Amino acid sequence: MTLEYIRPRFGLKLRNQLARNMARKSGAALGPDMDMEIGRKLLHSAGDRIPPDKSVVRADVKLAGLDTLVFGPKDPRPGQMLFIHGGGYCRGSAHGHSPFVSRLSARLNLKTRSIDYRLAPEHPWPAGLDDCEAAYHALREGMEGPLVVAGDSAGAGLALALTARLKAKGEKLPDALILYSPWCDLTVAGESAKTRNEADPMLKGHWLIEGAALYAPDRDLTHPEISPLFADFAGFPPTAIQVGSDEVLLDDSIRLEERMSSAGVDVTCEVWEGLWHDFPLFQPLLPEGRMATKRTRAWLDQRL
Repeated sequence: MTLEYIRPRFGLKLRNQLARNMARKSGAALGPDMDMEIGRKLLHSAGDRIPPDKSVVRADVKLAGLDTLVFGPKDPRPGQMLFIHGGGYCRGSAHGHSPFVSRLSARLNLKTRSIDYRLAPEHPWPAGLDDCEAAYHALREGMEGPLVVAGDSAGAGLALALTARLKAKGEKLPDALILYSPWCDLTVAGESAKTRNEADPMLKGHWLIEGAALYAPDRDLTHPEISPLFADFAGFPPTAIQVGSDEVLLDDSIRLEERMSSAGVDVTCEVWEGLWHDFPLFQPLLPEGRMATKRTRAWLDQRL
């Protein structure tokens, strides 16, 4: 049960600035002023602009009827990882996240499946969560060894909501959770949604309010399957959280760590000073992104 602040590296300001500019451009595709279909295409095309890790084999498969990318290291450790992409529950794709997920699979040495779930507003809650549950069950049935569930932003929120649903049903939980900048409070009550608006180049607080309305219209946003910050965390698996100190979702991670710790969960939350929303996705340009993944590997090695 740890909250740790990671100090920035010095001497790499140019790379940091280039990555920050890239984050700003990527974030524009998430804003409500961007046409939905255009925003989706822009985020999807990120999978073509950044080279993947060449040490893993990538294949297009189906998992529970969902379009899925599978990444296979040459000699993977036992078990697999299910990755759930972010994008505000309305955008994002497995292909758009493939440069990052390929690197995560390689560094963790873990076979990984990244799914395309149904998106809002065409498919509001619980459609996306239902897809994640179906993929989880299909993967559990056909594998041996531990199953890790990971996700970024809204995908990290879905990873938490999935675990809360499985717990409520009395089913086997993931063996570990890896969460990057989790969006887990759709009531947007965190102070950082206001105080970090200027600092975060990728995400703005008022975008969260509009995104929540698209994902769960006319619903109780405190429902633990919508805002898993309000779930009962007793019995949850070991959880690693990485978040930037400059991002609007900082308080989601801080409050999540506090609630999980209070419930007795083995949880580690790293706050990377001077960095922004979803910063690990901007490797290989951003050295801190690679450092974050190395730390995740060390954390996972101790738990599996």
